[in-house]
Formats: sequence, structure tokens, C-alpha cells
Amino acid sequence: MKVLLAGSTGFIGTHAAEALMEAGHRPIPYGSQEEGIDAVVNCAGRLGGPGITREELERSNLHLPLRLGEISVQRGIPMVHLSTPGVCGLRAGGMETDEYDPEGPYEETKAMAERELLKSVPGVTILRPDFVFGRGDMHKYPLFRQVSRGWFPLVGTGGAMTRPTDARDVAAAVLQALPGGNLHGGIFNIGGPEVLSVSETASVIARELGRRVLKVPVPRLLFRAALMLGPLCPGALSRSRYRLFGSHRFVNTGKARKAGFSPSFSFSQTVSEAVSWYRERGLL
Repeated sequence: MKVLLAGSTGFIGTHAAEALMEAGHRPIPYGSQEEGIDAVVNCAGRLGGPGITREELERSNLHLPLRLGEISVQRGIPMVHLSTPGVCGLRAGGMETDEYDPEGPYEETKAMAERELLKSVPGVTILRPDFVFGRGDMHKYPLFRQVSRGWFPLVGTGGAMTRPTDARDVAAAVLQALPGGNLHGGIFNIGGPEVLSVSETASVIARELGRRVLKVPVPRLLFRAALMLGPLCPGALSRSRYRLFGSHRFVNTGKARKAGFSPSFSFSQTVSEAVSWYRERGLL
């Protein structure tokens, strides 16, 4: 099967391309010759952050998926779109049926794309991978770097729960979302086999690094006060860290499990390979 793959050079897209080739499919990068394609997969996306404009977010997270949806409809071929659980807000045990409640511009643009694709692309499959880790991931690199320094700040006691997910499991879900797969059509949360506290997550990373880590509880009030210092705020106490690790945020994966999809990689396996990847590049 020839698969038009948007975001093929990105973190998740690279893993998806590898999985497609290993399964005997031929991934075609978006922007290349598109004749004879049998399916469309969108792994592209732009995260928010300093210097990233709303226009950039909409171009990557809304306009590109809609263009891919048009290709799907025009050619009568299936579409798989990767989104984020954040379209329904960060919560404990989030379900596919939850109401849209995006928190920031990234999640807002992803939610807009979901709504439009569900209306305009018959049979579209939307995957919402949760808290993805793995080889090639620079977005989570600061987390590993912080633990490697021997101490890690916790929001409160660090009891907030997360569901870390290996990028290879996301790629496997992409394969299962193609025609004949168990996840074809509809919205599916994709997540790893374990729900771990932030404190446990830091401990797993420390163990795979071969380091001891001092986990420092920072009361929420003190954490928020530090954020108000602006440039004087310690780098380890970032807004994104408070947002992601300050409350429970994990999805319920029951729908995908009932459909026959199960993740294959434990968090310790994922972290071990990510650590090796960072070390090979002199990052740790």
C-alpha cells in the first residue's frame, strides 16, 4: 500500500514511516508525487511555545489536516489523523466521548481540525496518543536532562498521574488504523500499558540513567510564585512543567483495547532506548 505521510521527518512520523516500511507499505512524504496513493496519514503538527504564532499553529495543525482531508475525499481513500488528548483538556481517565475543552492555542487548533475532519471526511480515523516518549524525542529531553543533574522538582508531592506512551506503539496504532485494522474509523485514545505518578516517572528515568535523583517537593503556591518572577524564575520551575505535572493527566484506553489494540512497550524499555539515543549524541 502506498501511504501519503505528512510529518514523515518528525518524531512520531519517523517511527510511523519505519513501521509502514516494516509492514510492507511504501510511505510517500507529503509534497512528493502523490499519484496512486492508497491512504493518507497525518503525523504533522506544531507545538506551541515562545515565538510560535497563532498563524503558524493554524497552518500546521488545522489547514494542513484539512488539505489532507480533501485529498482523502477527492480520491476516495482512507485518512488517519494524529491529534492529542489535550483537545478535551488535561484530566484523569479522559475518554474519546468527552466534550472539547482545549486549554491553549495548540490544543485549540487541534480541536478545530478534529471537528472539521469528522464533518468532512467519511470514516476518518483520529488517534490521540498520550504523553509520547522514545528515540528522537527532543521535546521530553529537558526532563531527562533535569533528572541527570541529580535532582528533580515535583509539583506538590509529585503524585499527579500520567500515561507515558512509546512512539513505536503510536506507530503500531497507525498501522492498525489502516483498512483492515482494528482501529479503522472513529476516535481512539492511544496510551502505554502503565499509569505512573510523576515521582515514579522520574525514578524510572534515574534508574535507566544509572543515577540517584533527589526529588524535591515544591508546594503549589511556591511553584506559582516562582513562575511570577519571570526571567528570575529557576529554569527547572517552568510553566509547562507545572501545567503537565501539576495534576492528573492520562487517557482511558479501553476503547482501543476492546478493539484489539494493546501497547507493547513498558516505560522502562522506552526510557532505556531514549537514554541510549541521547547518549549517542552527547546530550547526556
